[in-house]
Amino acid sequence: MDAYGYPHELEYRREVDDGRVHEYTELVDDMGFVLEHRSDRYEGWTVRYGTACAYDYLFRKRARPGTFVVSVYRLFPGRRDHVVTVRVNWPPKKSRVHPSEKPRAGRR
Repeated sequence: MDAYGYPHELEYRREVDDGRVHEYTELVDDMGFVLEHRSDRYEGWTVRYGTACAYDYLFRKRARPGTFVVSVYRLFPGRRDHVVTVRVNWPPKKSRVHPSEKPRAGRR
């Protein structure tokens, strides 16, 4: 385990007119952002996981509909490292199955 745990900060900004308004900040101790170790898949994983975390949080907050820009930071003593920034529409339009979760051709 990491000596400091896995603290992350997620900042939620709603897009309005010509700018962004900070609406929420979520502090979590979440290992999920560091689970993918293959560098060629890390970016895709952080986008996917960050989007899932954002939908979960916005649902729990009963957020107003709109477009949010969500920035994720890993917290360390004395520094804050950017992990990923995603744009999400809330509420989500229609649930889609991610390509990695679809059965392969010929397999059921």
